[in-house]
Amino acid sequence: MEFKNMFRGFIMIGLVAAIIVMAAIKPDYSFSIQPATNVLTVSGEGVVTVMPDKAELYINVFTEAVTAEEAKDLNAEITDEVYRALKGADVDKDDIETSSFNLYPKMKWIQDDEEYITVGYEVRHTIKVTTEEIDDVGNLIDVAVNAGANGVNQVIFDLTDETKKEVEKQALTKATEEAKSRAEAMATAAEVKLEKLVSISGNTGYTPYFRAAPEMASLSSGDEYQKSTNIMPESLEIRASASLVYEIE
Repeated sequence: MEFKNMFRGFIMIGLVAAIIVMAAIKPDYSFSIQPATNVLTVSGEGVVTVMPDKAELYINVFTEAVTAEEAKDLNAEITDEVYRALKGADVDKDDIETSSFNLYPKMKWIQDDEEYITVGYEVRHTIKVTTEEIDDVGNLIDVAVNAGANGVNQVIFDLTDETKKEVEKQALTKATEEAKSRAEAMATAAEVKLEKLVSISGNTGYTPYFRAAPEMASLSSGDEYQKSTNIMPESLEIRASASLVYEIE
């Protein structure tokens, strides 16, 4: 009798445990029943062309000397001259910043000893200058080079945040209007009626214009820079796409 009671107890415990385990297990899928709906999905594209209103110049100050300290000090001296010259050209101090600074040994291979030896040190300081005076870009390059800079990596033409937001809105409007026009044309051709708009989405994008540095802006230290640099930006294309989903009947 006692054995039967124990056996029943084990069965009850097992059942309770099984119920708890089953309750804890969740299905790895879910579903919902929705009424079938006839829909028409259309897309449109909008393009707006605009001239850049911001430029970023990447100007190099490259120096070399026998010791690292000499190379660094010489670079700092020239960089200060470039900085003062740019401020004298009405560039705000907040628009002049260091993009990168590198100091590394200058190595030479000695064939007889079959090894490299250090023969000096080089410093490359890249200064980033931001301006909204697009027509003044060439002049700023001249100012920097005449003050001692001896290289220009590149000039990037871009849009200010305010202009970017405004132009993106224009492109999205064009894309949405094109998508809507397509929906109306397709509905007419298919002899169906557009009902309510059930979904709308869109995105925008563009690529800033990169211009390589002019060859005339790469000089040896101490050279006189006489010619005027003429930098002419190209227009930028801001593209947008829109997707609309309509119920139809």
